[in-house]
Amino acid sequence: MNYKCDKCGSEKLFVEEQGNRRGLYCGECGKWQKWITKQELQVCKFKGIKIIKSN
Repeated sequence: MNYKCDKCGSEKLFVEEQGNRRGLYCGECGKWQKWITKQELQVCKFKGIKIIKSN
């Protein structure tokens, strides 16, 4: 999985959980990167990427 924004090149990423879906977003420019799987979510937790739960 790419851990850099494909728009601005920032490595500041975060995950937003929206129901059953989890989106990876850039923390600098806000661009959506991709939907991530449960396995990728575990990698994000291990790497210390911030996870936000939205209603």
